[in-house]
Amino acid sequence: MTPPTRPALTFVLWLLLAGCWQQKPSPMTATVALVNDEPITVQELQTALSETDDKGSQTIEATPEEKEELARRLLEQLIERKMLLQEARRLQIKLTEGEMQDRLSEIREGMEEEAFLRYLSEQKRTKEAWEASAREMLLIEKLLNQLVGDQISLPEEELLQYYNSNLEEWSVPEQIKLRQILVETETEAEAIRQALGEGADFVEAAQTHAQTLEFGKDGDLGYRAAVELPVEFEPLFTAEIGSVSGAIKTPFGYHLVKVEDRRPARTLSFDEVKERIYQTLLEEKREALFSRWFENIRRKTEVKINEELLHKAL
Repeated sequence: MTPPTRPALTFVLWLLLAGCWQQKPSPMTATVALVNDEPITVQELQTALSETDDKGSQTIEATPEEKEELARRLLEQLIERKMLLQEARRLQIKLTEGEMQDRLSEIREGMEEEAFLRYLSEQKRTKEAWEASAREMLLIEKLLNQLVGDQISLPEEELLQYYNSNLEEWSVPEQIKLRQILVETETEAEAIRQALGEGADFVEAAQTHAQTLEFGKDGDLGYRAAVELPVEFEPLFTAEIGSVSGAIKTPFGYHLVKVEDRRPARTLSFDEVKERIYQTLLEEKREALFSRWFENIRRKTEVKINEELLHKAL
């Protein structure tokens, strides 16, 4: 089975955490580290620290020791990122404009231009700086895919062995298909239940109550296992299909619930989970290959850290 050419999500997330949003420092900025004689500046490290604050890490309130630990961790990520970019250049890996634009569109997640520029403005970044950083991230992504993408074989026998060794993972509990009407008071719930008993349509009744809109315009809750529902719904699992409950009180209000179908507990078949198993094993093997490759690159890389400037950056 040939693995897909697109890299695993964990790689992409790792690269994002490695600083793909940085802006270009000025040429006069002091160097806090050298990676094969290429500089990482104090400004780059301070930008990474600032972005960590923006994400809620609250380094301002951290102790000096915690700040130093964070700075060293972020500097190591910047060093690793620099090493990967150097390796991409050495292997002459390049991005086509088409590849660049397609992936940038995916990263932006369909965000319109105006909203995207507003987002960048809030983050105090320019579009040019964002695209330059994203280009580097995508170049690293292409490097990793090229290095490990063709080295992995996952025959079906291996997938089947994983399936049989982890049968508990594929267990699906009993599920019931529910449709509900949710109102604020018991009096209102009982009035609706009486109308249903006189022939009113459940879906139409659900559509007339605003709170139901939180769950869909027709009150459809879909198939649910017991663990996904309030404990007050437990008796519904022994109710007849087609029956409507009395008013069930929960912290959300009063529910009238119709049981529409039932699925017994079962074990998912191999065919149903084969793709999920494939992606799990693929990612495990990719990460193992990458770790071995990166350890080799790290041993060959000359890294010098200016400890004095590192402390000043805190």
